[in-house]
Amino acid sequence: MSRHVSNDLKHRARALAAQENIPYSAALARLRTPKAQTGRPTDTAADNPSRFLLPEYLHVPFPTPDLGDADPCTACQGSGLDAEGRTFAQQSDGGRPPLLVEVVCSLCEGCGRAEHDPEEGCGWPHTDPDMDDGLDDEDDYDEEPPCYSCAGREFNYVQGVLSDDQGEPVEVVYLRVPCGCTADRMQIIHGELIEVSG
Repeated sequence: MSRHVSNDLKHRARALAAQENIPYSAALARLRTPKAQTGRPTDTAADNPSRFLLPEYLHVPFPTPDLGDADPCTACQGSGLDAEGRTFAQQSDGGRPPLLVEVVCSLCEGCGRAEHDPEEGCGWPHTDPDMDDGLDDEDDYDEEPPCYSCAGREFNYVQGVLSDDQGEPVEVVYLRVPCGCTADRMQIIHGELIEVSG
């Protein structure tokens, strides 16, 4: 379910997300949570779920793309993620909370830049791997190569199709799915994440 979000609320949610390194949707949910619940903790280790009645989601915090001297993408302001903060819940195994999966910005394709260098690449993964020239140079490994599943990125971009209420496809999106090698960094976040759907 989606609700109108005022510009002021969007601004405060983005500031809170940056301050506490949580997804925009989680910050938005926290700001919408009734004041009576604000004394409750918002983050715990993934192996220590809370006993509160708030929904819980596993979340892996990732740094924002390093833009260097590049101008930020006009849609996502350099975050590399969907400007509306859309997220999805992916079911987890073993009774753990669902994994929070974020939607990637469709304009910059994940790098956060307004323009892309077709020869040198941007130094950050894109949903289109053909734009990642030089990103995975095996000669750069000093010791052993990074995780074979994600090539050291700690996440993979996975294509998804959003459907309407009748099951008809309406939009193709890319999702930033954390790799299993990040399991030790997973945290649990709490709150009614209005933008999350299963």
